[in-house]
Amino acid sequence: MEYRNLVEALRSHLDRQRYLIVLDDVWQVSIWTDISYALIANSCRSRIVITTRMQEVASVAGGSRVMRVDPLPEEMAWALFCKKAFPREEGSVCPPALEHWARRIVDKCEGLPLAIVAIGILLSYRDRAESTWKSMHDGLTWSTTEHTGLHRVSRILSLSIRHLPYHLRNCLLYCSLFPDGYLIGRNRLIRLWVAEGFVKERRERSMEEVAEDYLNQLVGRCLLQVTHRNESGRVRFCRVHDLIRELIVARSREEHFAEAYDGEPEDLSDRIRRLSLLQGAGADERLSEKMPLLRSFLAFSSSSTSLLSKCRLIRVLDLYTAPLESLPDEIGHLFDLRYLSIRRTNVRHLPKTLGSLQKLETLDAVYTHIEELPSGVTRLESLRHLMVKKFHRQTSRYTVLSGGVVVPGGMDKLRGLQTMKAVVVGDETTVRHLRRLTQMKSLDIRGVRTIHSKLLSASISKMDRLVRLVVMARHKDDTLLLGNLTPPPRLRKLSLYGNLEKGMTSRWPDSLRALTHLVLKMSRLKADSLSSLMELPNLVSLFLMQAYDGTELCFRAGRLRKLKSLWLYDMIHLSRMEVEENALESLRELRLVRCGKLKTIPVGIEYLGRLQKLELESMPIELVEKLQGGGQTEDDRMRLQHIPVIENWFQRDGCWMEERLS
Repeated sequence: MEYRNLVEALRSHLDRQRYLIVLDDVWQVSIWTDISYALIANSCRSRIVITTRMQEVASVAGGSRVMRVDPLPEEMAWALFCKKAFPREEGSVCPPALEHWARRIVDKCEGLPLAIVAIGILLSYRDRAESTWKSMHDGLTWSTTEHTGLHRVSRILSLSIRHLPYHLRNCLLYCSLFPDGYLIGRNRLIRLWVAEGFVKERRERSMEEVAEDYLNQLVGRCLLQVTHRNESGRVRFCRVHDLIRELIVARSREEHFAEAYDGEPEDLSDRIRRLSLLQGAGADERLSEKMPLLRSFLAFSSSSTSLLSKCRLIRVLDLYTAPLESLPDEIGHLFDLRYLSIRRTNVRHLPKTLGSLQKLETLDAVYTHIEELPSGVTRLESLRHLMVKKFHRQTSRYTVLSGGVVVPGGMDKLRGLQTMKAVVVGDETTVRHLRRLTQMKSLDIRGVRTIHSKLLSASISKMDRLVRLVVMARHKDDTLLLGNLTPPPRLRKLSLYGNLEKGMTSRWPDSLRALTHLVLKMSRLKADSLSSLMELPNLVSLFLMQAYDGTELCFRAGRLRKLKSLWLYDMIHLSRMEVEENALESLRELRLVRCGKLKTIPVGIEYLGRLQKLELESMPIELVEKLQGGGQTEDDRMRLQHIPVIENWFQRDGCWMEERLS
């Protein structure tokens, strides 16, 4: 949407509504100016809160209503430091032998919380020798030009980075390649680190598992910020704090480690090894002559692949979301390539030369227009992650309709595969070959016919390491006969698309006790089959789409006690939903989408004491009105008052619009 249209849409949406908007860490006056045009003054007692480190921003935005945040008092600063520096001590008490230097270190921070947290976490990883802490104190010296709190925080953060173990330091510096504020996906970052050679296998642990430990350590040191976690608490997305990004960008450039490029080629060193192109599509055509040592290239804006003919030593080629329609045959000359991503591009075919990439570990072609993989893919014997999905269309704000990709015969040669999605079953040979892929952790297989089911069950039972499984039937008349499947012991996430064998779910409470995430689509279950799902003891996420044919849905007392997220989509017959007391005790999020006959508020919703968000999308107007303030009875208000966020989403002129009902 164009800026002007977006401003008009926001002003229209906010008109006559009372709103609260918080803008955190605004760095530039221009950012506030651009946003302020959309914030309508409507006499509804709306409020805007801005945090900033820049006096100029505060003066322009706040006028006379500027509140300066004071440093922490001495005892609060000391308590915060001890909490971070001595997390394993009972009561976070500082050992007497260290208290002298510890208090002097805290004094150096002058009550700045970010500085206290940074130095506290750094010292929590150091030994308890008094000389070590004295040395750390002596290193916290400020020059006359570093008189502001911001400079001192930067110095302490720089110290934290300098004292990182070598493997963590490389992983953190690598994050300088991403744009400011960019949300970095966990799996993407982990696979990039592995491809770069930053991660080594440990006994009985894969490199990806070790890399996730590295990620958690950087998060624990407050050097990476978690923006999203999944229902199990694992990091989904993270970002680099702007202060830390400034430091690692400068350090990476100084050491010729990496460069996030948004200027002219003349600004680049010919010794740089890793490059990301942030702006200026097509600019990389001039870079290949200057980059003889280039090992990694991440393009966030460029559609050109001309450097492939000159930079033959590349290990990582990440073209995620680049405006790209094809890959040249020259890609087969990149003999050292370990990671190739063309996710969310318009690429339709992979070159036949792909089979020459003998060191390739990750091939990510999710949400492209590729329909079939070349035969050469079976020669990629180092491949660990094969991710291919054909993009069709977005069916709602959260769901994307995608198709599988046809793979050639001989996929059983790729014995190191840990991830394979989403591949289409061509014949029984494809299914039979799966049983040889015993390292598999995540499998997404589509186009399954009823006649494949028995063989598929036998193949899946061989995958002892399998954590995630997606199985999609080919036609609506095909039935997934997986009742005899012996689930792998580590299976946590299961998605089944299609008719299920009668009585199949009755075995799940015993065979799938470890399951945490379940997705059922087009299953058309009856009440007795659905009742079996309610007995899964460790389920934290349940997504049902066209999965239940009944008119009433009841969650019984004591069932699904760990469930945090419940999504109900396209339940076309559902007219009544009930939650008994002591059911769904942990539920945080309830989402109702396109359930056309559900016109009343779920009975017993008042028992969902931990519910944080109730979200509707394309639901009947009768239900929306009952949830709105004006259409509620006093009884309705009492039942809903504990839910912080109630939202209704609908489409207008092709755009999704949000309406707050709480």
